[in-house]
Amino acid sequence: MKLDLRYMLAGLIAFLSACTQEEPASETPGDPPAEEEPAEEEPLPEPEDDDFLQDNEGRVFSYVPAGDLLPSSGPGHSDTTIYRPDITFPLEDAAFLNSQVYRHGGSNGGLNGMTEGQCHPSNYDYPWQDTFCESRSREQIMCPTGGHEGVDIRAGSCIPETGAVHWAVAVEDGRIVGLEGSKYTVKLQTSDGTLYRYMHLKMDQLAVGDGEFVTKGQRIGKVSNDFFNSAGDPVPTTFHLHFEMYQNYAPDEETDPIFDQVSPYMTLVNAYEKKLRAAE
Repeated sequence: MKLDLRYMLAGLIAFLSACTQEEPASETPGDPPAEEEPAEEEPLPEPEDDDFLQDNEGRVFSYVPAGDLLPSSGPGHSDTTIYRPDITFPLEDAAFLNSQVYRHGGSNGGLNGMTEGQCHPSNYDYPWQDTFCESRSREQIMCPTGGHEGVDIRAGSCIPETGAVHWAVAVEDGRIVGLEGSKYTVKLQTSDGTLYRYMHLKMDQLAVGDGEFVTKGQRIGKVSNDFFNSAGDPVPTTFHLHFEMYQNYAPDEETDPIFDQVSPYMTLVNAYEKKLRAAE
């Protein structure tokens, strides 16, 4: 009887063990193994909004890096500093930063094969191009061989065809200074001392007076071509706004800061991008 119980117990254990083993997957003999599902590809990142910023005519904004000037136009100055991140752009409409001297309509445009008049369509299109430290005979601490002390801004359309209709505005709250007796320059100074110079506006149609306090975005005058030499005689120039920015600047910690022109190029790029985003 004991022997029979042992056999019965062994059989029960074997049965239970067989029931707990994992059943193999059923496959048809000779069939290849099932392929794994391919991993789902991650979507490409969406482009940044700034890649598609457009002006009011639908043109996509772009700009050449700071200090990258036209060939034969000067050494440039690769300053990427945004000195005043909160300014508004100095023109109400679309605008184009590029050379007035080395492009179509300029006295040295032939150096780059640009021999047409200043209203040539390529002067009124992107990309922007820096003109700070473009070759000039004037001394400038930022430009080792001297050069252009600001940047040049064409208005949204060629002024000889449309008249002086494009308004320049105050980039910050401040006061108009030194206007009395000035033939082609309007200066705006802020409460912390930063100074902006607007040149070649239509001086007999200014919307501000000497000593007047203005607010950010307030109209100052219309873009034109008023210009005179040191003897007080009128001289030809293209229709544009020459824009300068003065800041306390020191090239390193060992040098005492001086109050002089700094490159406004990237400050204006930043302001223009904000202007285009706000218009969307």
